[in-house]
Amino acid sequence: MRKLLLSLSTIVLLQPAHAQATSADELLAALQTCMEKGKPAAELIATLDELPSEEIKKLIPNLEKAWPKIRDAYISALQSTAKNYNSGPTKNQNQARIRQLREDFQSVYRLDENAMKPLLKTKSMPAIEELRSLMLPKPEQLLKLGGEPLAKLRHGAIELATFRDAALDTDLSTIEVDAVKTLHAAEKKAAEDISALPKDSLRILIDNEKRAIKEQVPEQEVKGVEECNLWRLLAGLNACTLDPKLCEAARDHSKDMAEKGFFAHESPVPGKTTPWDRAKNFDTSASGENIFMGSNSPHSANSGWFFSPGHHKNMFSPAQNRIGLGQHNAHWTQLFGR
Repeated sequence: MRKLLLSLSTIVLLQPAHAQATSADELLAALQTCMEKGKPAAELIATLDELPSEEIKKLIPNLEKAWPKIRDAYISALQSTAKNYNSGPTKNQNQARIRQLREDFQSVYRLDENAMKPLLKTKSMPAIEELRSLMLPKPEQLLKLGGEPLAKLRHGAIELATFRDAALDTDLSTIEVDAVKTLHAAEKKAAEDISALPKDSLRILIDNEKRAIKEQVPEQEVKGVEECNLWRLLAGLNACTLDPKLCEAARDHSKDMAEKGFFAHESPVPGKTTPWDRAKNFDTSASGENIFMGSNSPHSANSGWFFSPGHHKNMFSPAQNRIGLGQHNAHWTQLFGR
């Protein structure tokens, strides 16, 4: 850590021996101390507004010279930690645990609906949550794995990034104010790069995002589809392709239920009696339907279905290949296709 941070102090001290210290010099030295001793630089940042313009302009070249070195040292250490997360004994232990959790999940799925119900909360959802932690680690997990050395590197990088961005903002500089954003993006990417989800399924999720934008599928419906697909992937199933026509059929049924005062799979509206009729009306086909009412949240709808045995069977059927979700206020309809 000391060696890496010397790049900043060296810049501070590259002044002629007879040169009198300026406010810029003092700020850089104080920033160096914050970075080395794990202290926040917030008080230093607060003084930038009072610093003369010429002093700000002296700061920026020094910060721009130091920033890439500190940034790259932290990101490199983070990437090394990420590799260790999915290698050697740790990788073998994780894979064994993933297999066990998926078997636990499927063992509940194979039960009859009466036996399933209590286990969906005590066994199935805990399995999904642990699978998420193992297969989609968050940056915080990598930082914990890296211990104190990585934490120190991160602190130095974050404080320098925050100070650098604040100085650029104060100076109204044309240089992009993106240091903190860059670090957060690097942390997110490091975690994503070690995802244990299959690459072909991840491509389906990316294609679904593109299709949703092209077909203007509402954001809340897209979020609900993404969550359902993520649960399926964690459980070892395929991701379903987003079918915008199923979304339209589902949305139409949700609207009918809300406006006509019924809550059922069988609709009183002529020509829309069954889910299969409704899907056909939108030039597609369906193999299963879930309905929910009582919340505007897609997560609430998905959770309601997850903990309801019959709906759960629909959500996690290995035969499902397409999915659509439709919302009208607090009414939701989920349709699947094969």
